Amino acid sequence: MGFNKKIFITDWLMFAYIIFTIVWILIGWENIAEIAKVSPLGLLIKICGISSLIIFLLILNHFTKNPIIQFLRFWYPIFLLEFFYITTTYVHFMFFPEIIDPFFQYLDEMIFGYQPSMVWGTSYDEFFYQEFFHFAYFSYYLMIFGIPFYIYIKKEKKEFIRALFNIMFVFLTCYVMFMILPVVGGRAVEGMRELIETYRHGLFTHIMVFIYKSAEHWGAAFPSSHVAVALTITLVSFRHFKLFGLLLLVNTFFLSWSTVFCHYHYFVDVISGVLFGLIMFFISEVIYAIFGAKKEKYIE
Repeated sequence: MGFNKKIFITDWLMFAYIIFTIVWILIGWENIAEIAKVSPLGLLIKICGISSLIIFLLILNHFTKNPIIQFLRFWYPIFLLEFFYITTTYVHFMFFPEIIDPFFQYLDEMIFGYQPSMVWGTSYDEFFYQEFFHFAYFSYYLMIFGIPFYIYIKKEKKEFIRALFNIMFVFLTCYVMFMILPVVGGRAVEGMRELIETYRHGLFTHIMVFIYKSAEHWGAAFPSSHVAVALTITLVSFRHFKLFGLLLLVNTFFLSWSTVFCHYHYFVDVISGVLFGLIMFFISEVIYAIFGAKKEKYIE
């Protein structure tokens, strides 16, 4: 059996997460319908439909060498991230009937004596600062696709699978936290949502306004997946090209800062994102070493 036709550890991760999400929806059926005002049945139908497409893709890839099918077979987890992220914002009222942002605002207030998610970006509203930090925030999307793509075309596919597993494991564990803790982030601070959705300054500020105005949800913030995943991708980069990893580390520092500066996160979201990202990356490496690199029975 060719390598491209096997079932990878990331596939098992995706199916495990899908099963977890289905169980979560079934348990919180009434809360989802009453508080989120979204049809839980509709969510289940979408998730089951996506699961069927994944299975169909894996089967189809087994019988063809079509490069487009093979590309989709490797990359489908990343392409599904947005759907599952949005889903978390509908099912995060299991334990809390409303968002719990006031507690996290209180933590920031305890640390700084003010709300950095409100003050930093408004105190430095000049063109340069806004464009610089909005670019830093936007670079997150470039990292998600750019670094894995470089590994995909330059390294062995097994290296891509390992990197993809690291990234997806951190992403999906963040999503589990989002389901448990309904935290919106800086946009829940009075006046910040209007500011975030107002077109001003230059290209990157406009890009981020467009993204957030187009979103059908407020989002999820604790821990910061921006920070956790950016840190994970940086650590993956160190594994393959250390010099570029150093550059990404600098970028990740400013990206983390930008999440608060641009009013998307609380400062405690950033700290939790760093800690959560490091811990989950380490756990993903341990899991990969046990079920991926050493035994590989899962790919038969």
